Amino acid sequence: MTAIHADIDALKGLHGALVRYRHAQRDVTARGEDQLTATRASLEARAARCRTQLELNQAELGACRDRAARVAADGAADRTVDCSGYARAVEQTAERLESIRRWQERVDAEASEFGGIASRFADLLENELPRVEEHLVAIIASLEAARRVQAPAS
Repeated sequence: MTAIHADIDALKGLHGALVRYRHAQRDVTARGEDQLTATRASLEARAARCRTQLELNQAELGACRDRAARVAADGAADRTVDCSGYARAVEQTAERLESIRRWQERVDAEASEFGGIASRFADLLENELPRVEEHLVAIIASLEAARRVQAPAS
């Protein structure tokens, strides 16, 4: 095999590698976007459950305070109503909800940064890399055509 044959084969191998790379990277970017969507949905579901729990805890605390007010109004000094457990539950649930909100903000900020980079990378995969591949195919075709040309006999 001559050097030109080896060079053409190497260029064909490079072309194949570029095509495989482009397709593999499309899958990677799609998986990244899917993971981001799943993360946002998971956080939103947690936030919704937490908001529901917070409303329930607040209602229970309100009911407890109403009972405490009725007991106090009845003047029953021997009976007290302790609402501290309900208050603690409201506080803890509010803190969890705030933590989820902070995570949502962080994910959104990171996703925004990732989105710009991913968009530029997708543009490279969809526009620039195919042009390089086409140029490489043209070079290979040109080299193969030159290989077929016979040198004049001397």
